[in-house]
Amino acid sequence: MRTALRASLATAVLAAALLAPAAGAAYAATPAGQAATDAQGSPADRFSGTPVHIGEGLVAVLRHEAEGPEAWIRAVGPDWKPGDNYMYRVLTVLDRMNPVDSANGLQLEITRMNAAAPLLTVTKAGVATSFPMPLSEAGRTHGAECVSATKRLGLHGTLVADLTTTPDGPQVQLVEGVTREPSTKLTRTGPALVKGGRTVARIVNPSAARPSFAYETPGQADPFGTALFPELPAGCACTYAFQDEAPAPKPAATPAAGPASTPSAAGSAAPSTTPSATAAPAGAGAHAPGAPKAQTVGRTSVVPRGGVAAGAEPAAEDTDDSTTVYAGAGLAAIGAGLGAAFVARRRARTRR
Repeated sequence: MRTALRASLATAVLAAALLAPAAGAAYAATPAGQAATDAQGSPADRFSGTPVHIGEGLVAVLRHEAEGPEAWIRAVGPDWKPGDNYMYRVLTVLDRMNPVDSANGLQLEITRMNAAAPLLTVTKAGVATSFPMPLSEAGRTHGAECVSATKRLGLHGTLVADLTTTPDGPQVQLVEGVTREPSTKLTRTGPALVKGGRTVARIVNPSAARPSFAYETPGQADPFGTALFPELPAGCACTYAFQDEAPAPKPAATPAAGPASTPSAAGSAAPSTTPSATAAPAGAGAHAPGAPKAQTVGRTSVVPRGGVAAGAEPAAEDTDDSTTVYAGAGLAAIGAGLGAAFVARRRARTRR
């Protein structure tokens, strides 16, 4: 026991010594990996875009990602030129929630807000100038002329859903309305959210000619809503064949109970091949065909009485037990000896 215990302790110490360097290396590598992850999602990526000088010492940083079209109006000074730094003080932000504003005497508005190629319109002293904004993700993939307008729906809280139709099918982009951070994206091949979440949303008939969007808005008088997707522009075709969802199959009817026999080709019931359990006639020693053979529980022997004991034999089932045979022979010999002694003693008494 002590030897086994010492061996276990030695193994544990050796394992700890071998694993300690690897654990230390993993711990040391964690900050570097975290730094790399933070660098990929840095604030500069969130606020960068296409800078456009709009006059009056202002630059409009134009963006069009999953959160929708945005124009960040920043003060850069009158001497700014393309290629200079533009990450300066923000005066206002134009987006879907706030598409119109003004700064430094300029009237600003995002026009064609729901199109794949919106515009930033700047008006000064009644003269309007439009600046093209970047294409949406779908517009960059399929071209702005073959992407539908975007339909925005409010779900629950500040969560919104942007519905768009592309040649590859319908898609829904969930966005946090206040922070403008994009969330899950639903597509024709991934039309539903994971079950168990707070938000219930699903593209119904995603491969049909007119798909729809079903969603739930907790806390509303009518918590369930349905909306059709916007249509593709004329002349644009889908890249897949239309197919509606197949309805759920109806449950099969339960068959009625019938006779156990299977009808034959002639229409009559085929005889059963299972032997019947009819009891054998009285006096017959054989069992009925197919009936189980009776089992004998334990061993039973008959102990003879009186003088018959001298010639007693073991039962047929015990003939293979030599111990029983010897025991029976010994009892017989003892019985015979006692009988002979009794007879001799009685004869001696009679002679007297």
